[in-house]
Amino acid sequence: MEILRKKYILSRAFKLKRFIKKWAAYLYWKCADLADFFYVILRARLFRCLDFCHTVIRFYPKNHRFAKTDFAILSEYWLHPPFSISKRYLQLKLEPDVYQYGETPLRTMEKIAQYAHISKGDCLFELGCGIGRCALWLAYFKECSVVAIEQIPDFVDFSQTLVEKDEFLKEKVSFIKADFLSVDLHRATVVYLYGTKMTDAQIELLILNLRKSPLKTTVITVSYSLNEIIAVSKNYAILKERFLIVKKFEGEFFWGKATVFIQKKL
Repeated sequence: MEILRKKYILSRAFKLKRFIKKWAAYLYWKCADLADFFYVILRARLFRCLDFCHTVIRFYPKNHRFAKTDFAILSEYWLHPPFSISKRYLQLKLEPDVYQYGETPLRTMEKIAQYAHISKGDCLFELGCGIGRCALWLAYFKECSVVAIEQIPDFVDFSQTLVEKDEFLKEKVSFIKADFLSVDLHRATVVYLYGTKMTDAQIELLILNLRKSPLKTTVITVSYSLNEIIAVSKNYAILKERFLIVKKFEGEFFWGKATVFIQKKL
Protein backbone atom coordinates (compact mmCIF):
# COMPACT_ATOMS: atom_id res chain seq x y z
CA MET A 1 0.00 0.00 0.00
CA GLU A 2 2.86 2.36 0.80
CA ILE A 3 4.34 1.78 -2.66
CA LEU A 4 0.97 2.50 -4.32
CA ARG A 5 0.58 5.63 -2.23
CA LYS A 6 4.04 6.90 -3.29
CA LYS A 7 3.27 6.16 -6.95
CA TYR A 8 0.00 8.06 -6.62
CA ILE A 9 1.76 11.07 -5.06
CA LEU A 10 4.47 11.03 -7.74
CA SER A 11 1.83 10.77 -10.47
CA ARG A 12 -0.09 13.75 -9.07
CA ALA A 13 3.13 15.75 -8.73
CA PHE A 14 4.08 14.92 -12.33
CA LYS A 15 0.64 15.95 -13.62
CA LEU A 16 0.76 19.19 -11.63
CA LYS A 17 4.26 19.96 -12.95
CA ARG A 18 3.14 19.27 -16.52
CA PHE A 19 0.03 21.43 -15.99
CA ILE A 20 2.14 24.31 -14.66
CA LYS A 21 4.60 24.01 -17.57
CA LYS A 22 1.76 23.96 -20.08
CA TRP A 23 0.10 27.09 -18.68
CA ALA A 24 3.43 28.85 -18.21
CA ALA A 25 4.22 28.27 -21.89
CA TYR A 26 0.72 29.42 -22.86
CA LEU A 27 0.99 32.61 -20.81
CA TYR A 28 4.48 33.26 -22.17
CA TRP A 29 3.32 33.10 -25.78
CA LYS A 30 0.20 35.15 -25.00
CA CYS A 31 2.31 37.85 -23.35
CA ALA A 32 4.72 37.76 -26.29
CA ASP A 33 1.79 38.19 -28.73
CA LEU A 34 0.43 41.09 -26.68
CA ALA A 35 3.88 42.68 -26.55
CA ASP A 36 4.21 42.36 -30.34
CA PHE A 37 0.72 43.82 -30.80
CA PHE A 38 1.42 46.85 -28.60
CA TYR A 39 4.82 47.29 -30.26
CA VAL A 40 3.20 47.42 -33.71
CA ILE A 41 0.56 49.89 -32.48
CA LEU A 42 3.16 52.08 -30.79
CA ARG A 43 5.45 51.95 -33.82
CA ALA A 44 2.59 52.86 -36.19
CA ARG A 45 1.52 55.81 -34.01
CA LEU A 46 5.09 57.06 -33.69
CA PHE A 47 5.63 56.72 -37.43
CA ARG A 48 2.40 58.63 -38.16
CA CYS A 49 3.53 61.40 -35.81
CA LEU A 50 6.94 61.61 -37.52
CA ASP A 51 5.30 61.55 -40.95
CA PHE A 52 2.99 64.41 -39.95
CA CYS A 53 5.96 66.46 -38.68
CA HIS A 54 7.84 65.74 -41.91
CA THR A 55 4.80 66.83 -43.95
CA VAL A 56 4.36 70.05 -41.99
CA ILE A 57 8.05 70.99 -42.21
CA ARG A 58 8.74 69.94 -45.79
CA PHE A 59 5.50 70.48 -47.71
CA TYR A 60 3.28 72.96 -45.88
CA PRO A 61 5.57 76.00 -46.38
CA LYS A 62 5.94 75.23 -50.11
CA ASN A 63 2.22 75.13 -50.88
CA HIS A 64 -0.27 76.80 -48.56
CA ARG A 65 -3.27 75.45 -50.46
CA PHE A 66 -2.01 71.91 -49.93
CA ALA A 67 -1.39 72.71 -46.24
CA LYS A 68 -4.99 73.89 -45.85
CA THR A 69 -6.44 70.88 -47.67
CA ASP A 70 -4.24 68.31 -45.95
CA PHE A 71 -4.97 69.76 -42.51
CA ALA A 72 -8.70 69.56 -43.29
CA ILE A 73 -8.32 65.84 -44.08
CA LEU A 74 -6.34 65.11 -40.91
CA SER A 75 -8.86 67.07 -38.81
CA GLU A 76 -11.78 65.16 -40.34
CA TYR A 77 -10.33 61.79 -39.40
CA TRP A 78 -8.81 62.77 -36.05
CA LEU A 79 -11.69 61.39 -33.96
CA HIS A 80 -12.85 58.84 -36.54
CA PRO A 81 -9.74 57.03 -37.82
CA PRO A 82 -9.92 55.80 -41.42
CA PHE A 83 -8.90 52.31 -40.24
CA SER A 84 -12.12 52.08 -38.19
CA ILE A 85 -14.28 53.44 -41.02
CA SER A 86 -12.77 50.93 -43.43
CA LYS A 87 -13.26 48.06 -40.98
CA ARG A 88 -16.97 48.88 -40.47
CA TYR A 89 -17.53 49.13 -44.23
CA LEU A 90 -15.86 45.76 -44.90
CA GLN A 91 -17.81 44.15 -42.05
CA LEU A 92 -21.06 45.31 -43.65
CA LYS A 93 -19.88 43.79 -46.93
CA LEU A 94 -19.16 40.53 -45.04
CA GLU A 95 -15.56 40.53 -46.23
CA PRO A 96 -13.45 37.73 -44.67
CA ASP A 97 -10.56 40.15 -44.11
CA VAL A 98 -11.68 43.45 -42.59
CA TYR A 99 -8.16 44.77 -41.98
CA GLN A 100 -7.38 45.85 -45.53
CA TYR A 101 -6.88 49.58 -45.06
CA GLY A 102 -3.43 51.01 -45.60
CA GLU A 103 -1.90 54.39 -46.42
CA THR A 104 1.19 55.50 -48.28
CA PRO A 105 3.14 58.10 -46.25
CA LEU A 106 3.77 61.28 -48.22
CA ARG A 107 7.53 61.03 -47.86
CA THR A 108 7.34 57.57 -49.47
CA MET A 109 5.08 58.94 -52.20
CA GLU A 110 7.64 61.68 -52.82
CA LYS A 111 10.28 58.99 -53.48
CA ILE A 112 7.91 57.06 -55.73
CA ALA A 113 7.15 60.19 -57.76
CA GLN A 114 10.84 60.96 -58.06
CA TYR A 115 11.91 57.45 -59.16
CA ALA A 116 8.91 57.01 -61.50
CA HIS A 117 9.53 60.46 -63.06
CA ILE A 118 5.90 61.52 -62.59
CA SER A 119 5.38 64.87 -64.29
CA LYS A 120 2.77 67.42 -65.32
CA GLY A 121 1.80 65.53 -68.47
CA ASP A 122 0.91 62.28 -66.72
CA CYS A 123 -2.52 60.91 -65.95
CA LEU A 124 -2.12 58.85 -62.78
CA PHE A 125 -4.70 56.33 -61.62
CA GLU A 126 -4.46 55.61 -57.90
CA LEU A 127 -6.22 52.30 -57.24
CA GLY A 128 -7.49 52.39 -53.68
CA CYS A 129 -6.79 55.99 -52.71
CA GLY A 130 -8.16 55.83 -49.14
CA ILE A 131 -8.63 59.31 -47.68
CA GLY A 132 -6.96 60.86 -50.72
CA ARG A 133 -3.84 62.54 -49.30
CA CYS A 134 -1.49 61.10 -51.92
CA ALA A 135 -3.82 62.03 -54.78
CA LEU A 136 -3.98 65.63 -53.59
CA TRP A 137 -0.22 65.80 -52.96
CA LEU A 138 0.48 64.56 -56.49
CA ALA A 139 -1.83 67.18 -57.96
CA TYR A 140 -0.35 70.05 -55.96
CA PHE A 141 3.34 69.13 -56.22
CA LYS A 142 3.62 67.21 -59.51
CA GLU A 143 0.70 68.96 -61.24
CA CYS A 144 -0.33 65.72 -62.95
CA SER A 145 -3.92 64.66 -63.50
CA VAL A 146 -5.07 62.16 -60.89
CA VAL A 147 -7.99 59.75 -61.03
CA ALA A 148 -8.43 58.44 -57.49
CA ILE A 149 -10.47 55.24 -57.15
CA GLU A 150 -11.92 54.17 -53.80
CA GLN A 151 -14.82 51.89 -52.82
CA ILE A 152 -15.57 53.39 -49.38
CA PRO A 153 -18.23 56.11 -49.83
CA ASP A 154 -17.26 58.20 -46.77
CA PHE A 155 -13.72 58.72 -48.07
CA VAL A 156 -14.81 59.60 -51.60
CA ASP A 157 -17.57 62.00 -50.52
CA PHE A 158 -15.35 64.02 -48.18
CA SER A 159 -12.41 64.16 -50.62
CA GLN A 160 -14.69 65.29 -53.43
CA THR A 161 -16.04 68.15 -51.28
CA LEU A 162 -12.45 69.38 -50.83
CA VAL A 163 -11.88 69.22 -54.58
CA GLU A 164 -15.03 71.27 -55.22
CA LYS A 165 -13.70 74.05 -52.99
CA ASP A 166 -10.45 74.47 -54.93
CA GLU A 167 -10.46 75.62 -58.57
CA PHE A 168 -6.99 74.15 -59.16
CA LEU A 169 -8.03 70.71 -57.89
CA LYS A 170 -11.17 70.73 -60.04
CA GLU A 171 -8.94 70.66 -63.11
CA LYS A 172 -6.54 68.07 -61.76
CA VAL A 173 -8.24 65.51 -59.49
CA SER A 174 -11.36 63.38 -59.68
CA PHE A 175 -12.45 60.93 -56.98
CA ILE A 176 -14.48 57.97 -58.21
CA LYS A 177 -16.48 55.63 -56.00
CA ALA A 178 -15.91 52.22 -57.61
CA ASP A 179 -14.18 48.86 -57.46
CA PHE A 180 -10.81 49.63 -59.04
CA LEU A 181 -10.65 46.17 -60.65
CA SER A 182 -13.43 47.23 -63.02
CA VAL A 183 -12.15 50.73 -63.87
CA ASP A 184 -11.23 51.57 -67.47
CA LEU A 185 -7.48 52.33 -67.57
CA HIS A 186 -7.16 53.38 -71.23
CA ARG A 187 -6.18 56.97 -70.23
CA ALA A 188 -3.59 55.95 -67.64
CA THR A 189 0.07 56.75 -68.14
CA VAL A 190 0.85 55.83 -64.52
CA VAL A 191 -0.98 53.33 -62.29
CA TYR A 192 -0.27 53.18 -58.55
CA LEU A 193 -1.48 50.21 -56.53
CA TYR A 194 -0.82 49.93 -52.79
CA GLY A 195 -2.79 46.64 -52.67
CA THR A 196 -0.68 44.57 -50.28
CA LYS A 197 -3.78 42.64 -49.15
CA MET A 198 -4.94 41.69 -52.66
CA THR A 199 -5.19 38.02 -53.62
CA ASP A 200 -3.37 36.61 -56.64
CA ALA A 201 -6.71 36.25 -58.44
CA GLN A 202 -7.47 39.96 -57.94
CA ILE A 203 -4.02 40.95 -59.20
CA GLU A 204 -4.55 38.77 -62.27
CA LEU A 205 -7.79 40.65 -63.00
CA LEU A 206 -5.86 43.91 -62.74
CA ILE A 207 -3.22 42.62 -65.16
CA LEU A 208 -5.94 41.73 -67.67
CA ASN A 209 -7.44 45.19 -67.19
CA LEU A 210 -4.05 46.79 -67.91
CA ARG A 211 -4.36 45.56 -71.50
CA LYS A 212 -6.46 48.66 -72.13
CA SER A 213 -3.69 51.00 -71.03
CA PRO A 214 -1.06 52.27 -73.52
CA LEU A 215 2.33 50.64 -74.01
CA LYS A 216 5.05 51.89 -71.65
CA THR A 217 2.46 52.70 -68.99
CA THR A 218 4.23 52.91 -65.63
CA VAL A 219 2.77 50.50 -63.06
CA ILE A 220 3.83 50.89 -59.41
CA THR A 221 3.18 48.09 -56.91
CA VAL A 222 4.17 47.46 -53.30
CA SER A 223 5.67 44.18 -51.99
CA TYR A 224 5.45 42.29 -55.30
CA SER A 225 6.09 42.77 -59.00
CA LEU A 226 3.46 41.84 -61.57
CA ASN A 227 5.87 39.44 -63.27
CA GLU A 228 6.05 37.44 -60.03
CA ILE A 229 2.28 36.96 -60.08
CA ILE A 230 2.24 36.02 -63.77
CA ALA A 231 5.06 33.47 -63.32
CA VAL A 232 3.17 31.40 -60.71
CA SER A 233 -0.32 31.85 -62.16
CA LYS A 234 -2.40 28.92 -63.43
CA ASN A 235 -3.60 31.34 -66.13
CA TYR A 236 -0.06 31.94 -67.39
CA ALA A 237 -1.11 31.39 -71.03
CA ILE A 238 -3.82 34.05 -70.76
CA LEU A 239 -1.71 36.64 -68.93
CA LYS A 240 0.51 37.51 -71.86
CA GLU A 241 1.45 40.96 -70.61
CA ARG A 242 5.06 41.55 -69.67
CA PHE A 243 6.47 44.27 -67.45
CA LEU A 244 10.00 45.59 -67.26
CA ILE A 245 11.18 46.50 -63.75
CA VAL A 246 12.94 49.84 -64.16
CA LYS A 247 13.43 50.56 -60.47
CA LYS A 248 12.86 48.97 -57.09
CA PHE A 249 13.62 50.39 -53.67
CA GLU A 250 12.73 50.00 -50.01
CA GLY A 251 9.81 52.21 -49.03
CA GLU A 252 8.69 53.03 -45.50
CA PHE A 253 5.08 52.41 -44.54
CA PHE A 254 3.22 52.65 -41.25
CA TRP A 255 3.58 48.91 -40.63
CA GLY A 256 7.21 48.58 -41.74
CA LYS A 257 9.40 48.54 -44.84
CA ALA A 258 8.45 47.00 -48.18
CA THR A 259 9.90 46.87 -51.67
CA VAL A 260 8.31 49.24 -54.16
CA PHE A 261 8.43 48.08 -57.80
CA ILE A 262 8.28 50.56 -60.69
CA GLN A 263 7.47 48.71 -63.91
CA LYS A 264 6.86 49.57 -67.56
CA LYS A 265 4.27 47.75 -69.60
CA LEU A 266 5.89 46.18 -72.68
